[in-house]
Order: sequence, then C-alpha cells, then structure tokens
Amino acid sequence: MKMTEEFGKEGPIRSIFLSEFHHIAGPKILYQYPEKYVTKEVFDAVSVFIIPKPQILKRIITVNVLGVKITGYPNEIKNPKYARNALIFNLCFVCDSTARTVHYEPAVKKLSEYLENLEQENGFLSNEDSREQIPDMLKHILEELNATGKCTVTITLSEQKLSVNENSERKGGDKGERRPSLLNERRHQVTEGKITYDGHERRLSMITDQRQVDSAFKGFRKQSYSEAKIRRNSADSSTTSVLHLKVVGVWPDPPRVLDHHVPVLISERVYSRGDHWDLTTQQILPYIDGFAHIAKIAAAADVENNLVKACVENLLYYDQVQLLPIFQYSNIYTVTSGIQKLYEDRDLQEECQRAVCKHCSTQPQQSHILMLYCSMTYGVTVRDLCIRFNPQALNIDERKLIQFGLQNGLIRRLHCYPILLPSEDPHHTPTKQSAIHTMCNGLHSYDEICCKFGLTFRELNDKIERDPNILILWK
Repeated sequence: MKMTEEFGKEGPIRSIFLSEFHHIAGPKILYQYPEKYVTKEVFDAVSVFIIPKPQILKRIITVNVLGVKITGYPNEIKNPKYARNALIFNLCFVCDSTARTVHYEPAVKKLSEYLENLEQENGFLSNEDSREQIPDMLKHILEELNATGKCTVTITLSEQKLSVNENSERKGGDKGERRPSLLNERRHQVTEGKITYDGHERRLSMITDQRQVDSAFKGFRKQSYSEAKIRRNSADSSTTSVLHLKVVGVWPDPPRVLDHHVPVLISERVYSRGDHWDLTTQQILPYIDGFAHIAKIAAAADVENNLVKACVENLLYYDQVQLLPIFQYSNIYTVTSGIQKLYEDRDLQEECQRAVCKHCSTQPQQSHILMLYCSMTYGVTVRDLCIRFNPQALNIDERKLIQFGLQNGLIRRLHCYPILLPSEDPHHTPTKQSAIHTMCNGLHSYDEICCKFGLTFRELNDKIERDPNILILWK
C-alpha cells in the first residue's frame, strides 16, 4: 500500500458517488456518475469504511480494494429531525487502484463540508426536490476536474419561509424592530463559497459574524403586515450557492543535494519572504551566491553540512534555487543545441547581456558572447578561453557567462570520472590511496571526490595521473 502511494502516478477521477446511511436499508449509494461504475458487490465489501463507526467520522479515508481506490470524507449531521437522530453521508472520489489520490483529498473534504452546510441551512440533502441537482453536479465535477483541475459548482436553493415569523407578523409581532428570520441569519454561515441573496453576491465563511447580521438590520423600522406581505411576495423564491474547487498537483521530491553542488537563487521571493523561512535557511541564504558549493556554505555559515543540504532541498522543492556544478578555470564545457535560442530569442539576448556584463554602465556585444559560447568544446578549458579571448576586455565576466549558460541550457559541463582497473599483479597490496580508490568506480566525479577528501583539482589529478591502474572517463 505504501509503495503504491509513493510511486503511483496522478490519475484521473473515474467516478464520483454520494452515499448515505439509510435507517432501514443501511449504507447505500444514492447517486453515482458514471452509473454502476462501483458495483453493488464492491460497495458492500467497503461499505463499513464508506459509512464508518462514529469514532472515525470527519476524517479522510482511502480504501484500495478490488481494483479501485476510493477516497472519501464521511460526515455526520446530528439532529432529532432525522431518523436515528443523525444524517450520515459520504461523497467519494473513485480512481484506479495504482493511481495517486492524495492531491484529491482537500477537494473531497471541501465538498463534504459544503454539503453539510447546505443541509444545515436549506435541507439540501434531505429535500427530494433539491437532491435532483446532485447527478448533474457529480457529472460536472468529474468532467471539469479531469479536464482542467478546477471547477465551479452552482446549486439552486429553494426559499424556506418560517411560519413562526409569519404568524408573529400577522398578530402584530414584537413592538420593536423586525428581526431577521433564522434562515436569513444562517445564510452567512455556509462554508467556503459564495451565495447570491436578493440579487447580491456575498462571500461565505465558516464563522458566523452575528454583528454583521445585527448591523444589517439595525436601521429597519417596524413594518406593517401589508408591507411585510408585499416584501415576501416580491422576493425571489430561490437563492444560488457557488463553490469553487481546485486540485493542486503533488510536486515530486527534490533531487538529492551533495557537498559539491552549487545552489543558485532563481527567485527574488526568497528574500521578500525571508521571515517565512526557518532560522537555519535564513542563516545560510546570505552565502548562496551561485558560486559557493554546499561544503563551503556550511563552513562559512557555521552550520552542519546535513542541515545545509536539508535547507537547500527544501528550497529546491519550492523551486527557489537551482543546482549547478562547481566553477573552476580547469573545467571544460561544451555548447548544446540550446544555443539556437540565443540566436533567435531577442529577450534572451538582452537578459544574457545584462547577466554577464562586467560593468553595468555598458553592455557587452552579443557577437562577443556568442563567440565565447561557440568556442567551448572538448579539450578547451575556461583558462584557455580567457587566455585566447580575454573576456574582461570585452566587458564579460567569465564566471557569470558560465553560470548563465548552464542555467539556460546553452552549455553543459564535462565531468571527469576516474575508473580503477583491476590490478594484473596477484601480489598487489592496497596503498594509502585506497580510500580514493573506493570512489574510482565511474560513479563519482572529480568534484565529489575533491569535496570529500579536501583536495584541489590539481592535487587529485596528480595522484590519479601517477596511478597507471586508473583511467579517466569524460562525460
């Protein structure tokens, strides 16, 4: 079950149904779209979870059985007017058994609470006339959520006049101002949506603000019976309730952050919302400059390496940073097919000129930038490019040039991967370099090995060059 949920992909909603506990027949499906997608046999097998015991009501419940995954939020309304003093119902989404459904849970809960408030305010679920809208509502929700991930539900509610208030008006009523009916007061309590009342749209709230109700009627004078009758007859006989639903997709887990990775900020919101980050993230943010790797940031900020990695992974999850390889003048880069964008996209050209310029007073020529990028190839290091073209004289910062090219897919880094060949000497004994040899398996780059053992690129390269059993793979 856990592996299915973890590795399952987001799938469409296959069916939506509304079930309730009937005081005689027990749990049953009232409405379903498409019809008979969940068969009676399947529902009978899971009905104990669809209409559960009171201890687990008002909780998200997901059942994966018999080829379907059912997610619901069983709800209960207690009132003596119902049989057995309660109305128990559940609106459920049905998906494939291998699909991921966690992103549907907020919508399921919101719909259930919406129906609960409609029933409390207008008797929507217990009224046969108003329940006729449910099949079309289920169809609309399924089709719109599958197509666009969001939908707007509109329900027409019948006006209910309370005979108690009318009788009091006929008899003269109270001597003071006329109080609003119970229905009018409760119209301000519907959950998370909008309601149109007397031609005006009002936002709904979970919390009733009695002061707003009182102030709305404070200026009313006492009405005569004839005026009240005219007002009732001229009022609309129905109101409209609107609910907005949206399914938010679940983002994938961020990639694993290692000591040699270089985080670079790609969003200005990191600083504008600085108070929202945890204390460790706020401590390391000033040291994320796009050139310092994780181990260097941890040392400069005096924070443990694993904590820095966790903070950067959190920033990655929210798409606030991007990971780049370490910049060194011994690095080799090669141009990619993405360089075509720099030829064609005028906006990208202007952004590149602003990003790579050495002095902000003047911008470098686009031809010089393209010349440097197109000169990057196998066997040519950044040092070779600087000696040949002198980017500083062209008002180009070579470090920013490399950074912009990596971020926009214009170039890519060629990494060195050492591979230790098995020794042909049967009497070979491990040397003091055996710790490095364990990482020479073609899976660890020079950058990772240097960060792990505290070596410079030249020191590691000298050690590997002196070992005839190690080969270098560039990729």
